[in-house]
Amino acid sequence: MTIREVSDVPTGGPARMPDTAVATWRDVDAALCPIIGQGGVAALFKRSLYLTRVDYPWLLAVYDGAVPPDEFTALYTALSQQPSATAAAANGALEQTFYDQLANLIGGSLTERLLGSILDNASSSRTTQDTSA
Repeated sequence: MTIREVSDVPTGGPARMPDTAVATWRDVDAALCPIIGQGGVAALFKRSLYLTRVDYPWLLAVYDGAVPPDEFTALYTALSQQPSATAAAANGALEQTFYDQLANLIGGSLTERLLGSILDNASSSRTTQDTSA
């Protein structure tokens, strides 16, 4: 499953993309913390950052600042400093890596059940923003 398509990112400008991204990450955090714990979510997020930073080296700043685990200020700042298309591509890659890492641990079906509605809502939100921009 692909979490997000880069073309689905809102065109409302660079400020909207980081807001949408962080809102989605907070939803993912809220959905998974009761199941795998805050430490588990944080570990998966950091591992995903580590893997994704190969293609987006500027994500290293997020990796270094990813504490506390439910705080996404470093991600917001990093995404805000990039052109919208670059930020969207990096966040999409980060989300896909996170999804893949979680699916490797608990299986694709359970991962879809846990994150599917969050990702569907994020996709709907992006579509609405696209048509209103």
